[in-house]
Amino acid sequence: MSVEQQWLAVLDYLRDAPAGESLAFDKATIAHPREAGAHVSVGWPTGQLGDYRFPPDSACRGLHVHEHPDRWVAHLDRVHPDCDVGEHLRRDAHGALLCGGAVLGAVLGGTMTKKGRGALAGAGLGLLAAALLISTDEE
Repeated sequence: MSVEQQWLAVLDYLRDAPAGESLAFDKATIAHPREAGAHVSVGWPTGQLGDYRFPPDSACRGLHVHEHPDRWVAHLDRVHPDCDVGEHLRRDAHGALLCGGAVLGAVLGGTMTKKGRGALAGAGLGLLAAALLISTDEE
């Protein structure tokens, strides 16, 4: 089986799995994702050494692979960031959206009030606004 076919098998498995499921496997069992067409990317830090993404499929989903010292951990993003960054954050990267909302709220609150309390209140409101944006749809 070629490297591309191996990663396609991972993608096929995750397409049939429940949304949000990850697949972890030993690095010795499959070649590096870059050998199959993935590119270096970024992701929410979870202790990984690196992130790799395959191009989006026809439904604009994307295989995202985290590299750890001894294993690969792959999941299927509901929305590939190359297709729509905002939707990717809303549907797949909740931590980044919440953090960004809190930071933006803090900056706006602090700028508008010129006080620390304003920044804290703004952070809370930004966090709340971001939480309301997070998708709750089940697929």
